[in-house]
Amino acid sequence: MNQVELSKVMREIESIINQLAECQYCKQGINHESKKLLSDLFKLKIEQACQIKKAS
Repeated sequence: MNQVELSKVMREIESIINQLAECQYCKQGINHESKKLLSDLFKLKIEQACQIKKAS
């Protein structure tokens, strides 16, 4: 996965995170710091998966 593909995937993930943050069921969204941590975690996991794939 190149940087352009990663950026596209991360935009989609951030959109999902934002939707979760505006949860209508619990009436309790997540704060900005939590959204950032989730985004960073997804990016890290995607990068790790790409590295493992390249190594095999």
